[in-house]
Amino acid sequence: MVGGSQGLFLRAVENILIVGFAAMIALVFGNVVMRYVFDSGIIAAEEVSRMIFVWLTFGGAYLVARENGHLGMNSVVIRFGYRGRWICRFLTELLSLFCMVLVAIGCWEQTRMNLHNAAPVTGIPTGVVYAAGLACGVGLAWINIQNIWALITGRIGFDDLVPQIETEEMLSANVPHQDKTRS
Repeated sequence: MVGGSQGLFLRAVENILIVGFAAMIALVFGNVVMRYVFDSGIIAAEEVSRMIFVWLTFGGAYLVARENGHLGMNSVVIRFGYRGRWICRFLTELLSLFCMVLVAIGCWEQTRMNLHNAAPVTGIPTGVVYAAGLACGVGLAWINIQNIWALITGRIGFDDLVPQIETEEMLSANVPHQDKTRS
């Protein structure tokens, strides 16, 4: 459970994504209806909805990462004891941090280069699209830094070292949990 200003920030991100999703649906649906009924459409709707979709994708990736909801390959790591799980989680966070730094640097360069390139219909700078990747890269890097710190300070327990997303297949298979005493 996240509280305080961090909780307000996450709620704000969620609300912005909801508004963006609603706007995208309205633009696309309105455009389809207008083309079908009036044989014309809003040309800018396609361009704006694509830009919103990029932001929704990166924003959703941030929110899912915040909740450890991304898919992972944990069938091997789940068999390790505390030390093995800790090492795997640490390496995962470190490699993810490295990748997010590369994403942020690349998106920063693309944002900077494309701020003066306007989209053909709306005139919105195309750098806005790359800024979504920059925001996500910085956000995910921050999550990685927080997780690395939590690992180093021992604030991540044994069960949380391997985030588990239960699927319907896992639930129906009644897979027993591994013994926590192995190392």
